[in-house]
Amino acid sequence: MTRDGFANPNPSVCPVNQPDEREDAATPQGEPPVEIPARDEELLRLKGERDQLETQLQRTLADTVNMRRRQKQEMDDSRNRVLEGLTQELLPVLDSFTMALQAHESGHDPESLVEGVRLVRTLLSGALERHGLQEIQAEGMPFDPARHEAVAVEPTNTVPEGHVVRVLQVGYMLGDRVVRHSKVVVAGSATPNPTKPPKN
Repeated sequence: MTRDGFANPNPSVCPVNQPDEREDAATPQGEPPVEIPARDEELLRLKGERDQLETQLQRTLADTVNMRRRQKQEMDDSRNRVLEGLTQELLPVLDSFTMALQAHESGHDPESLVEGVRLVRTLLSGALERHGLQEIQAEGMPFDPARHEAVAVEPTNTVPEGHVVRVLQVGYMLGDRVVRHSKVVVAGSATPNPTKPPKN
């Protein structure tokens, strides 16, 4: 018998079950495309841009750290080279000090010790001058607060008022910078101010 109630004329052939149209209708043929709302697409785009900016920021920070490290190393190397050069020029000064002391301890003429000290001063001044150190000229010059430090005022006629009478401690400059101000005595008025008559 067939599903329709009729006898199957060929019983050796089994009827093929045909798929039910309702089942076909219920079975999906494929996954429908997922549509992403515009707001979610914008959010994904912003997240991607954020990730790129974070990566760029990390690289920039790493480059900055490396650059600062290189600059520090270069500054240290430059400072060491300057100190090395200055040390090499000061070693003869140290040797002269040693020889002067040895001459004094061996009972030589005291004048030889004085000459040794003069030699040391000459060597030391020359080494410092070659590195840009210069003595500030002050005696007889107009007082300059940028280079001089007044420790006293002395009435005198030897130099004009406001000029340096004498230097108590020599000052030095390194290039255009003052390393130490000269301590000086400044000339004041040689004649005292007349006494004012008392007011009535």
